Amino acid sequence: MPTTAFVFIGHSKDRLIESIRSMRSDPVTCIVLVNGEQDTSGEEKSREIAEELERDLAPIFDVTTTRIDKRDVIHAAQQLIGMIRSAQETGNDTLLNMSGSLRTFSIAGYIAGCITGSRMMTVIPKYDKNENEIGIEEVIELPILPLNVPGEAQREILAAIRDGVASLDELVVKMNPKMKKTSDAFSKERSRLSHHIKNLEELGFVIKEKSGKNVGVNLTGLGKMMLEDGRKKIVN
Repeated sequence: MPTTAFVFIGHSKDRLIESIRSMRSDPVTCIVLVNGEQDTSGEEKSREIAEELERDLAPIFDVTTTRIDKRDVIHAAQQLIGMIRSAQETGNDTLLNMSGSLRTFSIAGYIAGCITGSRMMTVIPKYDKNENEIGIEEVIELPILPLNVPGEAQREILAAIRDGVASLDELVVKMNPKMKKTSDAFSKERSRLSHHIKNLEELGFVIKEKSGKNVGVNLTGLGKMMLEDGRKKIVN
């Protein structure tokens, strides 16, 4: 199956090239070079390396460059999940190459990789006696941690909550617009949703906020990640 590889760009071009060469056994057809959005110190060099890599790799791969948040790890993971799922929706496998990335990129990439079931890799650099980097000592495949990912019913609830609800009754109406509030069915649905909300809160996907007599429900950053559906496309 063709593979889309997401390569996180740091300051070591040689290491990145070696890590890309190590992907030869994979049927990589597309490479997405990932830089930071913010114009922080060091980012200019990373972008220059990305431009050089794009020129070098273009004759062999379909190469694009994108930018993600380098300060907010949760936001960066959300951005990555959308792009990864876009690639998966085309039928491609996905591989995250974190060999030359910033620490924040590695953390965001690992979160996104675990949620999307992507393969993940990094390398251990090789050094000479003078501590100069001279290549790659070992390629490491990173394990995917098993996560408590919400089932279909809970994902539907998260989607209904998306922008927040002011009360449980509002959520019931949102999900069942034709259901009468005075009916037994409404009461049963309210109990069902209350049970799911409790579980989703324990798992860290939603947070309850009291306002007067009502208790509103909002998504956490993790909850928002679960709703990433591939609509965020890779942008040059």
